[in-house]
Amino acid sequence: MIGAEVQKAIFAALNGATLAGANVFDQVPSSDPFPRITIGDEQVLDDGNTCQDGWEVFSDVHCWSRPDAGSKVEVKTLAGEVVTAVRSIAAIAGFSLVSIEHQTTRVFRDPDGLTEHAVVSFRALIDPA
Repeated sequence: MIGAEVQKAIFAALNGATLAGANVFDQVPSSDPFPRITIGDEQVLDDGNTCQDGWEVFSDVHCWSRPDAGSKVEVKTLAGEVVTAVRSIAAIAGFSLVSIEHQTTRVFRDPDGLTEHAVVSFRALIDPA
């Protein structure tokens, strides 16, 4: 079974690679910086067969922006950078990365009326190394 290696690979790909800079978190600090990225929920499905183990990993990455003008442009730009960075992942420690692909991006205003939010979802297929 897999552990946190997919999350670690996503973090490494995103940290410093987008307009959020180093504001990439699992848990947001009390300083509450914007723009930022949080690595969210993950679902792991067994994709093995009688000959080999394998897993299908679905991961959500959240993008957050609080622009002065209330525009979604910053969060959409950040979401696009996330797609580019995550799709560039070439390896996941301890596994053979078969593929990683962008599935969906949803952009919306949070209920606070101030924060723009995007949820970017990915699907990775991995096998044992």
